[in-house]
Amino acid sequence: MRLSLELIVIAIVILVVAVVVLAIFGGTMERNKQLTDIKASCIQMGSASCKSIGELPPTWKIQKLHYGNKMETCEEITGISDCSGFGVT
Repeated sequence: MRLSLELIVIAIVILVVAVVVLAIFGGTMERNKQLTDIKASCIQMGSASCKSIGELPPTWKIQKLHYGNKMETCEEITGISDCSGFGVT
């Protein structure tokens, strides 16, 4: 009886620790996903524009997006300043 009670207590402690760890790191993982989504969106937009009209979108170097704790342009986020970055010359 005492052994099964100890096992139940240990299981509850492990579950509580797991919930705390997920709460701490789960938010970080979601934030990284959002940053990745923003960068991927910039890359998709720039690539499509370069392939279709041969130029980056007009807002590429102007429009600022929330990226991390800063406001940055797609050029700053991706490090790509012209269509050669997408293999288009």
